[in-house]
Amino acid sequence: MIVVTDVEADIVSTALNLSRVHFDEQYLEKGGHGLMIMNTMPCHFLKENSCTIYEKRFEGCREFPALHLPDFQKRIFTHFMHYERCPIIFNVIEQLKIDVHFEKELN
Repeated sequence: MIVVTDVEADIVSTALNLSRVHFDEQYLEKGGHGLMIMNTMPCHFLKENSCTIYEKRFEGCREFPALHLPDFQKRIFTHFMHYERCPIIFNVIEQLKIDVHFEKELN
C-alpha cells in the first residue's frame, strides 16, 4: 500500500501535467480520515522494475523497502509480497535464509 499525501499528489499531478482532480480519479483511492493510497499494486508508475516518477516519488517509496526502520518483523508480509519484484528485498531475504540456516522442507 502506497500512502499519498495531498502535497505529494499535487507535485506528481503537476509533473504529469494533469489536473489534480484527474490525477486523483486515475491513480488514487480515498479512504476514511482523508487517507489516500495508490489504487493498484504494483504502482502505476513502476515499469520494468523502475520508477517512472523517481525524482518525484512518494515518501513511502523513498523509504521502501524500509529495512532501516525499526520493527522489520512487523512488515515481513510486505517484504514477502514484493520478494520477486524488488531486488533489494530479494537479496536481503536470500541472505537471511543463509544467516538463519534456512532449509526448504521437502514433502
